[in-house]
Formats: sequence, C-alpha cells, structure tokens
Amino acid sequence: MKMLIGNVMAEETRMAVVEDGVLRDFAIERDDETHIVNHIYKGVIKNILPAMQAAFVDLGRKKNAFLYLGDIFPRAATKEEIQQTHISVGQNILVQVIKEETDTKGPKVTANISLAGRYGVLMPTVDYIGVSKKIRDEAERNRLRAIVESVKPKGMGLIIRTVAKGVEEEELLHDIHYLLGTWAGIQRRYKLAKKPTLLYREADLVMRMIRDYFTFDIKKVIVDDKDSYERICQLFTGTKESWRGRIEYYEGQQPVFEAYQIEEDVRRLKYRKVTLPSGATLVFDRTEALTVIDVNSGKYTGNSTVQDTIFHVNKEAAAEISRQLRLRDIGGIIIIDFIDMALPSQREEILRILERETALDRMKTRVLGMTALNLVEITRKKSRQGLHQVQFSPCDVCGGTGYLYSPESVAIQIIRRLRDMVHVRHIKGDLLIQAHRDVLSILQDKKRKAAMERELARSLFFEESTHANREVFTILSHE
Repeated sequence: MKMLIGNVMAEETRMAVVEDGVLRDFAIERDDETHIVNHIYKGVIKNILPAMQAAFVDLGRKKNAFLYLGDIFPRAATKEEIQQTHISVGQNILVQVIKEETDTKGPKVTANISLAGRYGVLMPTVDYIGVSKKIRDEAERNRLRAIVESVKPKGMGLIIRTVAKGVEEEELLHDIHYLLGTWAGIQRRYKLAKKPTLLYREADLVMRMIRDYFTFDIKKVIVDDKDSYERICQLFTGTKESWRGRIEYYEGQQPVFEAYQIEEDVRRLKYRKVTLPSGATLVFDRTEALTVIDVNSGKYTGNSTVQDTIFHVNKEAAAEISRQLRLRDIGGIIIIDFIDMALPSQREEILRILERETALDRMKTRVLGMTALNLVEITRKKSRQGLHQVQFSPCDVCGGTGYLYSPESVAIQIIRRLRDMVHVRHIKGDLLIQAHRDVLSILQDKKRKAAMERELARSLFFEESTHANREVFTILSHE
C-alpha cells in the first residue's frame, strides 16, 4: 500500500511517501524565507550584461536575482517580436523564481510564469494545451482537451495533469477558474505595487505534496497536525467521497514517523555510506561542482562467476541510487562509478534500469550514458535546496572538509614552531605546550622529549587542551 505521511511542526514540516513499508520519497521544509521557488515578484532590472545575455533583477530581497534574457520573452515569441522589445535598467518586470538562492548566488528567475493547480498548470505567456503523457486513453485525452478549450482565454496555455483523469467536468472547470482568478489577482497587485515586492507565494510543503503526489495510487494520507488535516479536507470539498475518505488525522501517542517506521530511514539519509541488501555499498561524496557515487562490492562474493557477481551488485546499486537521488534530493551533475563490466549487454542493462527508475522521479532526470570506464553521467534538475543544504552546516572543527591533520602532523608543526621560537626569534625561558591529548602522547614520548630539550637547551612542559580541534595548539614562554 502506498501512503503519504506528514509530520508537521511550527518550525519544520516533513513529508514522506511510503510504499509497502519502503520509503520512496521524502521532502523537508523549514519555516523561513529561503524557500521561494515558484514565488512571483514584481522586480526592477538593476543591471544588464549583454555579453552574458543576462540581467540582474531587484526583488526586494538581499540578493538580486539572475535572469537569462531569453526568459524575458514569451515561449512562442517570434524573432521580430524579440528584436522590437526594448529592455532597460530601471524597467519593472514580473518574474517567477525557478531556482533558490545559495550562499554565493542570488535566485534564478524567469518571466515565463506558470501556476500549478490540482488538475492543471496555467501558463499565461504561451498559447498551448497539453495533456499528461501518462493519460493514454485517447478518448479521455480528447474529453479533457475539449473541456479546457471551452474556457481557456486566447493567448494562454494550460497543461492537464495526470490526476485529472476521470475527473468530472465541473471539478476540472473549478480548478481552471481558480488558476485564472489567481493570475488576474497577480496582475492587479503588479499594477498597484510601487516597488519590488512579493506578489504570489507558492503553497507550503503540505499542500504541494497533496497537489503533486495525491493520485489514485495513494491509498491514504496521514498527517499529525489538525490545521494541516483540515486544510487538506477543505481542498477536497465538493469532490468524490472516496478522496476525502483517504485522509486521516493521526492522534497516536508515538510520533507519526516512528509509528510507521520512517524515522530511522530518514536518519540514515545523512550517512555517506549506504549498505545494499547483498552487503555491497554505495558511497556518496559531494563537491561544489557535482556529486560522485562509488559502487563497492563490499562483503558480497556471490555464488557464481566474478562477472555475474559484479553484474548483480551493479543492478542492485542502480535501483538504490535512483531512490537515494530522490530521498536526498541531489541535483545538478551526478557521476556514478560502477564496478567494471566487460560485456556491453550488461552495461546497457544497467542504463535501462537507471532510466526506468529515474522515470519515477518528479524532478527532470537525464541518464546521459556510460563511458568506457563504467562511469555513468546523470543530470537532475535542481531548483530547491537539497536535504544536505537544509539540514546540515559545515563542521566547526574541520571546516567542512571532513579531515584533520593527524596527531603526528600536528606534533611536527609544534616542533617546527619551537625551533623557530628558539633559533630565529630567540625567545628565552622554558616553554609550555598546550595541545590535544593525542598530540601530547607523541610529544611526551621520553626519547623525543629528551632530544628536544637537549636541542633547545630548555625544559618543555605540557598541558592538555580542551579544544575539540586537535589542530589547535598554544606555546607559552616562561621567562
């Protein structure tokens, strides 16, 4: 059974998709102002960079937004229309955020607005009607298209979502009219606004998950917050009773994620290493430019030939990697180092598994192929902050590198500093060394201590430092 489970607090919201006891998708959102994807702003162009075909737009936030000039024009704009459009600094512009800001960059925006509803997505800047490819019944596709054509304003576009399959005309029209009313309200606020400001706020995580995930295959929605439960129920007012009957307010004593055995799965998402059922492992390493995933056979030895063992591990890894990309919300460039396979047929099968599994991802994901070194290149759309950015910050001890100098390396640095103090700066008196206990265990070795005291012609004293970072040390002179 497939369920959507929500843990809602004032400070943080967590939503999980669970199928037959397996965590399939996970999202987290904090109650702050950093989550601005799909928000719509009245902006002012502050700077134009012709060489980069870009402009920077003031949204009334701390950082200006980046706008690709090609995104200013409607998707169906002709070359002549683009050439006739004049863009200047100080010009007002209506934009929508498509990528959140980071520590070093502002958000990315577009002038091609889209508004997502329960059954459709309104695109005010393009004249187009689309129907989800997952609706394969041609008669149903024609029915939905005819309903939309009867109400869609000229010059606007609308995409019909998968969940609209089988929906009654009245219900679908209600959703479309709601989107059209929302767009009209945004335009009115845009005209009235005197400065850069927020005009439209995207729904919170609970409502987005209901909108995007609550389809016919979701048998139950469970949330532990009364207000969220009532908002979800209100969303289905006037719809079929079968939809409302699948929504449940959780009132158990045990936290909802623990009651449904999700908490431990979520906790494991912070680990660098993922163990597969066979005993093989995946290792995730993040860099500024990309994410690298290494596949290791680990304890798995198999019961057949070496090639069969490798192929089994790689198949298992391909399916789990696709799941982990969704759970960890890893975006951008992804490189996977599979165990070497000699047979081209096996390589092709691994790519087929990746393509099949990533097709389940709501974020656009492309499997670009496998190199001769069995490296697979994948790109995954990145618009919001991933799980890593939301939940973690760089370590104060190691500075985010994950490494510290070894005790031996720090001891050598101290010895180098002692020699400089005595032979170069000619500091007098005995010396007190405050350092981490692991470093002191090396420096206090009887032979090493005696040799240093003879060389420096003075006594050395030691004191254990309470600092968590073993790289930190202090040398004091007792003159």
